[in-house]
Amino acid sequence: METVSEHALSKVNETHSRMENSLTETLGNLEHDVNDVVDALALLGIKRCSQCRKFFRWSEPGALFDHGALVCYVCVADWWQTLSEQISVLEREKAEAKLSSWLRKYHNAEVIREDRQKSANAAPTEFEIVVHCTECRGSGKLLEGERCRFCNGFGTVRVAVPK
Repeated sequence: METVSEHALSKVNETHSRMENSLTETLGNLEHDVNDVVDALALLGIKRCSQCRKFFRWSEPGALFDHGALVCYVCVADWWQTLSEQISVLEREKAEAKLSSWLRKYHNAEVIREDRQKSANAAPTEFEIVVHCTECRGSGKLLEGERCRFCNGFGTVRVAVPK
């Protein structure tokens, strides 16, 4: 036969279990509701940066860089450093071309050609990336065997966003 204290303990455990289930259910419902709001924002053209989780208007040119994951301009530098170490050279070259185009088109990035005779006067930059030259496809030479005039024969150029 059950004593009074055992019965009271049983009731407390039962109540605690119901409260725990109720809390879990409430959290699940809240999570579902938040996901619904995020989906609704996407329908309205609002997208989220995969890094900082802030929302941006997709219709605003240059707000987010799309390379499988959406990344805002503020997060691009750290994101690129991490991503570039994880992908193959061929994938990195494709991503570099896309990123350099996005930076030039929307964030006033400039292509900086290196010069063999003089060292580059480094102006302060917010972000810079070295990419293979699209004119010579990274070889440093043109079809005639001459040194590429776009990259000065290096096969790469720097794309820099000035401060």
